[in-house]
Parts: sequence; structure tokens; C-alpha cells
Amino acid sequence: KQLSLFSETLEEWLNCQRNWLYLESIFSAPDIQRQLPNEAKMFIQVDKSWKDIMRRVQKMPVCIRAATQPGLLETFKTNNSLLEQIQKCLEDYLESKRLLFPRFYFLSNDELLEILSQTRNPL
Repeated sequence: KQLSLFSETLEEWLNCQRNWLYLESIFSAPDIQRQLPNEAKMFIQVDKSWKDIMRRVQKMPVCIRAATQPGLLETFKTNNSLLEQIQKCLEDYLESKRLLFPRFYFLSNDELLEILSQTRNPL
């Protein structure tokens, strides 16, 4: 039973880490935070939770004990849900910019985000 919980928690943990790493660099830009204030607030909530979990886990050198803490799996599931919601809103935002300026369709999401985060007067 404990190994099953460990496995499920680890899977959610890795998913959360992957999405957090991707979005952390995006939402560290003040311009993106201004353009997507609700998503920035949600990301700050996940960011605080992520950093709190990492601090707690750092103090537990035994991985099975660290990953089977009560409530940890539910926290990761909640964080992953928020991160997916943020990512969807971000993609909708980028699509709206592409509709305004069709040349943006030739750029990847990362390239477009870099351009939008550096603009003084976003579209």
C-alpha cells in the first residue's frame, strides 16, 4: 500500500516539477504578470506550495517517508490542476495575440512569450 502511494505521489510530483519549471521562467517576467494577473496569482500560490514542500522534503533524507507524508499527494494533485489551468489560459492568451498579428503564428510559444514579455505596449 505504501509503495503504491509512493509511486502515485512521485508521478504527480514529477508532473508538477516539469510544469512548474516551465511556467516559473514565464511568470518571473513582470510584464507577463501584468498581462495575466489572475494566472500570476495562481502561479504564486503553486510556487509557494512547491517551495514549502521542497523545504520540508529536504529535511527528510528517506525518500519513502518524504513522499508518503499525509496530504502530499492531494497537494500535488491540486497544484497540477492549477498549473494545467494556468497553461491553458496562457495558450489562449498567446492565441489571442496571434489572431491580432498573424505573423506570430510562425513563432513558437517560447519565442512569442519572450517578445511579449519585452514589449512596452503589448497588443
